[in-house]
Amino acid sequence: MVEVLIYLYLAVPAILGLIAVVYGLTRASDFVQLATLALFAASMSYIAAGYEFFKHDGAQFVGFLFGAYALAVYVCMAALGLYFKRWAWLAAIGVLALHVVLGLVAAQTMLQQGTKGLAGLVGHFLVAAIGLWALLHKGTRAAVASASPSAA
Repeated sequence: MVEVLIYLYLAVPAILGLIAVVYGLTRASDFVQLATLALFAASMSYIAAGYEFFKHDGAQFVGFLFGAYALAVYVCMAALGLYFKRWAWLAAIGVLALHVVLGLVAAQTMLQQGTKGLAGLVGHFLVAAIGLWALLHKGTRAAVASASPSAA
């Protein structure tokens, strides 16, 4: 059962990334939804990481922090995807930049796990790249600016 969860954890970001690319290419003007999909995948990866930490003695607090962060990412994703809030757009850029940093921090450990670690790392960076690309696209900036009256 644990092996299935590990493979699911590794496969979900890659599959969501592929779906996001196809979706984004078919609806070039709607990059906000592409960014929210990347935020959802990031949130799910933090939930999985939190669960893994929570299973080990002495690391439950770290698991709790990952879970709380995943919830915050989920709230940011909902605010961006539903209401196009400027603060959520800025926070989403920060979330995905932090996603890259966390991937770099964990890269050595993940690469020591062999093919599973490499696949997880590729999925991790794919989610971040797609999300940042979608967030920084001019269509997303225009949608957020038009929805926020005080946006510059």
